[in-house]
Amino acid sequence: MLAVALAFTVLLPHRTPGPWARDLEAYYAGGAIWNAGGDPWSRAVWDVQKTIPGVVTTRDELLPFVGPAPSLPLWSLLAREPYEEAAVVWTSLLTLALVVLVAASLGLRAPPERMEIFAAGVFAFAAGPTLSDLSLGQLALISAAGVAGALYAFRRNSPWAILATFLAALQPNLALPLAAALTRRRVVASVALAATAFGALTLALGGGLAGLAAYVHHLERHADAERFVSIQHTLPVILASFGTPRSTALGIGTAVGLIVVGCALAAAIAYRKRPEIAAVIAIALLPLSIPFFHEHDFVVELIPAIVLCAVSDARVRTFASAGAILVLVDWFGLAQRQPAQAQIATLAIAVACALGAYQARGTLQRRDLIPLAVVVVLLGIAIPVARAAPAPVWPDAMSLTFRATPGADVSSVWAQEQRASDLDRDVAGWGVLRALPLTGCALLAFAGTRCRRS
Repeated sequence: MLAVALAFTVLLPHRTPGPWARDLEAYYAGGAIWNAGGDPWSRAVWDVQKTIPGVVTTRDELLPFVGPAPSLPLWSLLAREPYEEAAVVWTSLLTLALVVLVAASLGLRAPPERMEIFAAGVFAFAAGPTLSDLSLGQLALISAAGVAGALYAFRRNSPWAILATFLAALQPNLALPLAAALTRRRVVASVALAATAFGALTLALGGGLAGLAAYVHHLERHADAERFVSIQHTLPVILASFGTPRSTALGIGTAVGLIVVGCALAAAIAYRKRPEIAAVIAIALLPLSIPFFHEHDFVVELIPAIVLCAVSDARVRTFASAGAILVLVDWFGLAQRQPAQAQIATLAIAVACALGAYQARGTLQRRDLIPLAVVVVLLGIAIPVARAAPAPVWPDAMSLTFRATPGADVSSVWAQEQRASDLDRDVAGWGVLRALPLTGCALLAFAGTRCRRS
């Protein structure tokens, strides 16, 4: 708690330019364009974003909307209010989602003691992905809460599973691991109902089958624009940062992704009597298996961290806590936000201490200090790497007069902005920092496979 207090007082860096909850811009603009009868997935969102306080209007800094059609009613409501008020409401909802995420994840393990609940809350809040979600206003936190809530509802055969699954699907890539928990008919029925409702809304709000095809094409174009930029945390972009030809890196990433999917399926079969363990293994493997994953998306890894760091087997807890510390620290942020390095390091220590307290099960032992030892060693490596390879940040790195090609579609504009921000370079230091959370995911998955199967 002392580390958290220091991080947000003495060590608090100067606020970066731009509007509060920066990524909310895209959702807000998408909702506003939809309210006006326009295409929220088009370049028209910039017309709204230019009116948001803090946005630099002398250049193009368009933030594309890529959310699925069923999310549009939510953004529509938010867009009916001034941006500052919408940001307050949205941040409050994200805070509530964090509480749900932690509470539902704790419900997947044996009943926790009060100190364990408190420790879980501390490391969940201080985690880099969580703070990224809260500060940027990212939907990933809502989706992750939906995943945790769905798993909790599955375990209790609750009808709330339908709503939770629907919320998880608002960011579809994070909802994929729920498939590993489909071991009972009632669970399958709940997921099927949620999927039916989601599909019906997609067609109704997104322009039918033609609109769905256009949306899929938009996602492909957006993925192409971002595939090898610094904000991605995937195996291909990491391999490319070390000099692997990009085509080769994509091939390796696809092959590894297929293997990882096979491993997740095997875990689902092996742990069919403990579907929550099958699901946390699948969640841990998720970033290694899909071609699109940002740092804030790692918030979903709080679920396996909370579950696996509380099992009775001390060896499992050791592997899980080491993996969790690798996942829950914003390592790449050390390069992106050099003035915030002291704050990031202090928050990393807070996460490590809280993880140690959480897994101690009432009696602190030497192995419970492993997260703290791991984070101290890694900070000693990561900070010099980050200082040697500072990373630019969109949109601050762009010229104040940058203009995208007239007539270019929204994905092309986004790609041009990434290049203008110098985010598409292959830098070995960036690869090192982005490899750490993926390594942590592998450790979490390994810890899950060491759990009892019945």
